[in-house]
Amino acid sequence: MEISKLLDRTPRQIYHYLQRRISQSRQREEFPDNHLSMFVLSTGRVGTQTLSALFQLKDNVFVYHEPKPNLYALSKLAYKYSGQLLQYEEVWQEAFMTARKDIINHSLNCNKGYIETSPQTTFLAPVILQVIPKVRFIHVVRDPRFVVRSGMRRKWYEGHPADRTRIVPHSESEAGHKWETYTPLKKNIWLWAETNRWIMEFLSTLPNEQKMTIHSEDIFSAEKETIEKIFSFVSESVPSKNKILGVVNKRLNAQKRGDFPKPDKWTEAMNIELKAVAGETAKALGYRL
Repeated sequence: MEISKLLDRTPRQIYHYLQRRISQSRQREEFPDNHLSMFVLSTGRVGTQTLSALFQLKDNVFVYHEPKPNLYALSKLAYKYSGQLLQYEEVWQEAFMTARKDIINHSLNCNKGYIETSPQTTFLAPVILQVIPKVRFIHVVRDPRFVVRSGMRRKWYEGHPADRTRIVPHSESEAGHKWETYTPLKKNIWLWAETNRWIMEFLSTLPNEQKMTIHSEDIFSAEKETIEKIFSFVSESVPSKNKILGVVNKRLNAQKRGDFPKPDKWTEAMNIELKAVAGETAKALGYRL
């Protein structure tokens, strides 16, 4: 390889290139069935950074919370064209692997599991399943009132820089016809309900050994049974209680700015709208509104 081409690569790519040259081995392109790969599906604002830090307590996995390039825009397109994913499956697979090939191969070459926790790949889950048939998914869900409040404090759907990558209703749907009349609050409620509805529908097609749903409230409280389930799901032993509490008590990425009433201060009209838009999905996930 020419020196100029080698210098164009990332340090990780150079490391693995030299390692393969020394060992005369070929680059691994696919996950073996027994190689751990796991992605978190969520709306965001549910404690994924805390979950990432918990997994980072283990040495046998590489854990990524916001790997680059970020895939929020691609994930939004996957939602928009969800009915056409199979028609262009090779294009979607190539797009995903182009973005993640470097760190996925790093996991394979180091013989360590691969875990990605941010919500940026949520709507790409069907594509990931095609690329990695034995992939596992954790659905992390949080009380809609707190997710919606966080979104409102961050000005989601009100000019936030990332609004262009946030999903909107399909144009032919009832919500799509009325979207322009929705208040920012109703848009955030719809986002919570639709994202979690979509995730539940997708996971319903998978065997139990490839999926798990957990409540973020149980992560934040370090609920023993939930923590044990999480680590069992990725075939890892549970870290010590002190290490777990050391992570949870940091309240990573907690919302500090923005102004919007706490749920117990919501008006009756706000709660009525919440129940109308998200009530059915919330009930299915164990939340009473």
